[in-house]
Amino acid sequence: MSAPSDPLVRVDRPLRADAARNHAAILAAARTAIEVGGPDVALEEVARRAGVAPSTLYRRFAGRDELVAAVLEDYVAEFVEPLLARAVEVADPWAALVGVLEGLVDGVTRHRALLAAAKATGAFTPELAARTLAPLGDLLGRGQAAGVVRGDLVAEDLPTVVHMAVLTAEAGEGRWPRYLGLLLDGMRVPRT
Repeated sequence: MSAPSDPLVRVDRPLRADAARNHAAILAAARTAIEVGGPDVALEEVARRAGVAPSTLYRRFAGRDELVAAVLEDYVAEFVEPLLARAVEVADPWAALVGVLEGLVDGVTRHRALLAAAKATGAFTPELAARTLAPLGDLLGRGQAAGVVRGDLVAEDLPTVVHMAVLTAEAGEGRWPRYLGLLLDGMRVPRT
């Protein structure tokens, strides 16, 4: 099959080795630059940190919104999805759910600037949310089926639980585990 003749139709092809290295370097540099310099870090600073010319960055990413979306996608693929996949292997449904929520709160507190940039640029898409919400729903359903998680919880409650625990992190470093524990106590079916 030949490539489309319409020049506006983008054909996704594997990147050449040098382009793939530049792409990875730009994403890593952007994540670091955002976390160090905040969500408004200059794209030229990202290019400098990546060791590429600004034109290379702009050739790959049309602007800040597209770059932040790619960094968020990379973060989800590198951190969130493996965390969710490991939880599936945990035999105890309560331990699996707790481990994921702890991991998510820890990750969000460590990468607040990236997530603020993602929110500001609209990088949180319904497709990206579905990639994380569906596995969270599976973990929740597993806990409910085992009788250890309250039956009135829904998958959409879990990001809110993470958000509430993250807010407590702003009250002082190291405090979120205590508050997440309190939230988890409210999620668990009372033992008789």
